[in-house]
Amino acid sequence: MVKQNQQNTINLNDQNDQQFQEYDSRWATFAGYIIITLTYNSVLLAFNPINSQISKIYDINPVIVSMNTLASNITFLPMSFVASFLMQKLGLRFTIWISCTIMIVAVWIRLLINNNYYTVLGAQILLGIGLPLNQNMMNSLPAIWFKPQNRRKIFLFCMLGLLIGQILSSILPGLMFNGYDDEKDSLTNYSEGKDKAYQVMCIEAYIATPLAIIGCLLFQEKPPTPPSIEAAKEKLPFGPQIKEILTNKNYLLLFVSFGLFSGCSGGASVVLSYILNPFGYGSEVTTYCNNTITIAGIIGLRRGMKYFKQNPDYKKHLIISLAVTTIGYGIAIPILPIGNKNLLLLPYAVIGILTIHASPLFLMLSSEMTYPVDPSISGGLLAGSGQLMSFVSGETYSAILINETKTNAILVYIIQVICLGVALLLLFLIKIELNRTEAEKQAQQQQEIQSNQQDTKPLQVQRKS
Repeated sequence: MVKQNQQNTINLNDQNDQQFQEYDSRWATFAGYIIITLTYNSVLLAFNPINSQISKIYDINPVIVSMNTLASNITFLPMSFVASFLMQKLGLRFTIWISCTIMIVAVWIRLLINNNYYTVLGAQILLGIGLPLNQNMMNSLPAIWFKPQNRRKIFLFCMLGLLIGQILSSILPGLMFNGYDDEKDSLTNYSEGKDKAYQVMCIEAYIATPLAIIGCLLFQEKPPTPPSIEAAKEKLPFGPQIKEILTNKNYLLLFVSFGLFSGCSGGASVVLSYILNPFGYGSEVTTYCNNTITIAGIIGLRRGMKYFKQNPDYKKHLIISLAVTTIGYGIAIPILPIGNKNLLLLPYAVIGILTIHASPLFLMLSSEMTYPVDPSISGGLLAGSGQLMSFVSGETYSAILINETKTNAILVYIIQVICLGVALLLLFLIKIELNRTEAEKQAQQQQEIQSNQQDTKPLQVQRKS
């Protein structure tokens, strides 16, 4: 009798272990997602380092050229609602296939750049529409496939894929236009510049298409069984989740703060070539500065998350990050006129060192504050605030820089410092609520209690025997 009860206890424990586990197929899905997000960001941001040159080659107003990137900013927030709805109703895999189909169509449309420039703008708008359909999965994917203790690490690797995509987006156009003289090329109706732009579009189309297909084939919907209690819980309907977010005061403050911080930084990145041009810097310097921000950010992200693990104080880390970023833009104002390429990298290293560290903290905090709302909704809408503000700030900065003068370039960075200062002040008003962490602790305690109760049953039976 005792042996039978001991065997029953072993079976119950085995069932408990099998109910919440990680499957090897998670790595294929994770790899597929990284390939897709890396590729998508590479092609989407390809115009950033060469916006100024493209404006002159095709004789297009800088405000319109900036829309190559900023179009995705204005479509991101409304498409985030669509993306969240599709993920809940049709699943992650179907949604990622739609996103990749849009990308493949768009990169081949861009080959018409020398026939009609506006076909490129249309393709970039298409890319902007498809962006939330893959990027908004960044918060959900770790929770669906990985246990809670691994979730933060996987989320950071997803962020890293996005950042590598941003670096790659600058390398090809920067190298292709390295040493390009638009004044000399104007004598031949910009034939060299048009040829270089077409080559960039061709190379990206031939690379992005097979990578998108490989990523989709690797990507799977979900594991046979959930990896945690949280992943096993039934999600609320879409409508009540949106209502929950819009009535959360602390989330709304976070929404505005992140919008100003991320959005203005994104807008400044879009017009960086216009800012550097009046001081005599070409596209290669723009590429160096963009990559300095990203590489410094990756280093800062690694170190920052190590310190965050030791002291998980969201508000403290976010305040320090925004303060350092603000100082970086402030330092750039007196350094720009000096004309020293090496010294110029200093403010952009300061800007990058903690800028990227702050972004995942904002997104993770949004999931904590709005739990049990699906992370793809809370994180997606938060990212949408940054994208929307990127459009507003990018178009404002582009309008200021229609006349590429040193004074206007400095004015853009003064506005940038003010916006970041407001974002920093809003953080002091936010009350940090770690709802998801508390819920996971309670669920873990209940699971331990149930496990202990199962362990004591055989002993009780043995005493009776």
